[in-house]
Amino acid sequence: MLRNIVLGVVFLLFFCQTAPCASTITLQIRVDGQKVTLDWASALPIQKYILLYADFPSMYPLKAIPMGYNTHVEAELPWGSDYFVAILGRDINGHWYLSNIKYFRIRQIWQPSVGVTWQWQLTGPIDTSIEADMYDVDLFDTPEEVIRELHAQGRVVICYFSAGTFETWRPDADAFPPEVIGLPLEDWPDERWLDIRRLDVLAPIMERRLDLAVIKGCDGVEPDNVDGYTNNTGFPLTYEDQLRYNLWLAQEAHVRGLSIGLKNDLNQIPDLVDHFDWALNEQCFSYDECDALLPFIQAGKAVFGVEYELDTDEFCPQANEMGFSFMKKHWNLDAWREPCWEE
Repeated sequence: MLRNIVLGVVFLLFFCQTAPCASTITLQIRVDGQKVTLDWASALPIQKYILLYADFPSMYPLKAIPMGYNTHVEAELPWGSDYFVAILGRDINGHWYLSNIKYFRIRQIWQPSVGVTWQWQLTGPIDTSIEADMYDVDLFDTPEEVIRELHAQGRVVICYFSAGTFETWRPDADAFPPEVIGLPLEDWPDERWLDIRRLDVLAPIMERRLDLAVIKGCDGVEPDNVDGYTNNTGFPLTYEDQLRYNLWLAQEAHVRGLSIGLKNDLNQIPDLVDHFDWALNEQCFSYDECDALLPFIQAGKAVFGVEYELDTDEFCPQANEMGFSFMKKHWNLDAWREPCWEE
């Protein structure tokens, strides 16, 4: 599949031989159920636009629809639709310009109901024998064959990555310029906060991570550290900065047909519950802040969570009563767990 994608990209990008790519025309896509909305804008006067599209992931055959001066289009598409799209524009001098290339997938996005069971393992070889409806595993470290094995067992697979911090050990670490890297996390000195205001820099990096989730077969993603504005990051991040970034993450996940969970970030739940498919929390019982998660339960969406220090008899009865899917885990998030539900 990866070879087909590469060949398709080469096929489409031949337009760039005569047109500056992505710098002149900017394309944005939103997906809401089966409704796809495309909007584009140009930094230069354009006389004629053409909508290019091709099947995902092959990028062949390439098709074109004349759009005239239009810069907006909406369409209702059947479930299972998968397309690459781009906008080609011609100015009054006959010069052609190609937008950024985007893709979308029309999928039934996984939105777990209250009470779904799960396993969270981010270190060590994945133990696929644990009975759980959903596995949450590391995006980079988990082999594709493990994801296929879990799917064969009927499991949903969520892939973890950090969206708000820089991790020195990740294979794409060189993509982060120094100006977006801030102070280290309090308990993780090898991990540093990111300047989430710089979507111009971070968006391409995070989009590639979401693309990797699609390529590896993940059903959804768990972006971590999406509450930097409440921490000492080295940047003057605001509530609005964080809200903009988190809404962008949700939109980009959904465009790709990926489910997405809101990790911690309790203060922004009222603004984000409608845009995220589930929640994941660490230690809300230890900090007496679990009531903040109830809007997800009230919306019929699952709340997953862990405690590290409390014994299960100190939080499980209340977690079960509230409808949360909680368990006790080790700090290193290996395979061991003590769930609150009966197995």
